[in-house]
Amino acid sequence: MEEVENFILTAKDGTSLYGREWLVKNPKAAICLVHGLGEHIGRYEHVAQFLNDNQISFFATDLRGHGQSEGKRGHTPSHDMLLDDVEELLMYARAEYNDTPLFLYGHSLGGNIVSNYVLKKNTNELTGAIISSPWLALAQEPPSWQVNMAKFVSKFLPSLTQSNQLDINNLTNDDEVNQAYKNDPLVHGKISTRLFTEAYREGLWTLENTHKNKIPLLIYHGTEDPITSPSASKAFAQNIGEAATYFQWEGIKHEPHNDVKKEELLEMILGWVSAH
Repeated sequence: MEEVENFILTAKDGTSLYGREWLVKNPKAAICLVHGLGEHIGRYEHVAQFLNDNQISFFATDLRGHGQSEGKRGHTPSHDMLLDDVEELLMYARAEYNDTPLFLYGHSLGGNIVSNYVLKKNTNELTGAIISSPWLALAQEPPSWQVNMAKFVSKFLPSLTQSNQLDINNLTNDDEVNQAYKNDPLVHGKISTRLFTEAYREGLWTLENTHKNKIPLLIYHGTEDPITSPSASKAFAQNIGEAATYFQWEGIKHEPHNDVKKEELLEMILGWVSAH
């Protein structure tokens, strides 16, 4: 019997973060989700359901500036604040379950945040992390003048937002999913100069600092992802070494959990979590 409830977390700077928990009795594990740019936790309902069916509880919050959380759309005052927000979510889950194995799961921008979290923060409470199509590097490297321009503007107008130029057909091979994204009122297509420059910088930072990892990681990426770089994910996993398990999904685009092999993918996550 699962139970779904909404909750609100108050971030360190007072921002209200909207959250949802999908709980089962006596779970064998609990997973905390950090979603991607422009989206929200409602898009992971089927993931939560699958995990609940397999005796795993699931927690998630909308990132600041996303979904039903407060904050300017597509903006964060700093990347560190996103890591602090993750800490709030983990503390909330820990209060619910004292000694249940706890995993962090991040997709895309969330994969960037989770990768940074496990390399920079105290991970004693975590059993492992799942990193999906992370933004460590972009599939199409932006020209350096564009990056420098964003850095310059970010100093004076950090919250200036622009379109993230997402083509919905790059999300998955499933047209129904892509159209639903397009018509979803809680989805937005914005990114601020501060969020772009800091996520870009911190993604590259993770590739140089893999020696700081202390926990098991499951990292996976679709080979046809035109948004974030599969080769960066592979390099990240290889540099982590034996603590990392890497899966490459042939023909799959940016959102493996929503793509045509999603059942196989969820089974793989379950297998890995069960093994740890």
